Parts: sequence; structure tokens; C-alpha cells
Amino acid sequence: MLRPRLAATATIAAAGLALTLALAGCNSDTMLLESDVPLPEGLATIRSADIRRAQGTVSGGTFVLAGEVADARAAVDRAARRFDAHGWTTASAEGNADAATARFTKDGRTASLTLHRRSLDPAMSSGALAIESAPR
Repeated sequence: MLRPRLAATATIAAAGLALTLALAGCNSDTMLLESDVPLPEGLATIRSADIRRAQGTVSGGTFVLAGEVADARAAVDRAARRFDAHGWTTASAEGNADAATARFTKDGRTASLTLHRRSLDPAMSSGALAIESAPR
């Protein structure tokens, strides 16, 4: 009698764990720390340092990104469209399929984005996003 209950409990626990992992894998964060800074499509923040906030926005910090980048230049161009849609101005964008960079400005802040495609496994690609504020 105890074995069927244990088996049922283990099955329910495994299903719950699988659902939790599936939902965690579907991270729908599209903005950096709920601010006006968009995250590049398909990438998530995995580390951050020196975060500064001012008036509800991110005014400084460095953010390490990870996720899928099939073509770094195309990903930077898509990110530029997202930044532009949120009131940022694209100051520069350059690179190729393996590595690309862009700079965006808004309200005295500069966002510098760098993406690197991992050629052997594009799903394990990386990037960095640095936010700086002009001295006042």
C-alpha cells in the first residue's frame, strides 16, 4: 500500500519539477530590471555588477548576457530597433556574424552592447551590456 503512494508522490514531484524548469526556461523578461533598457532578443542577464538606479531607470551597471545568437550583427540590428522603439538613439552599430557592437544614448546615458556568437553552439552565445551616465 505504501509503494503505490510513494510512486504517485514521486510522479507528482517529477511533473512539478519539469513544469518549473520549463517555465524558467521560457524567461519572458524583455527589459533590463523593469526599466527603459531593452534586452536583446533571446538573451538573458546572468550576472550584473555596479548597478545604479535613478528615477526608475538603470543609470549605470555592467550586465553579462547569455543565450542564442545565430548572427551577432543581425541580433545587434534587432536590438537597435528595440532600443529606438523605447526612445533611445542608435549612435553606432557595427560588426559581423561572429561579433557585433552598438552604442545607444538617451537622457545623458549611454548603453554599450557587445554580442559574440559561439560558432560551435550558438545557443550558448554571450554578450555584455554596459550602462553609463554622463557626470552631472
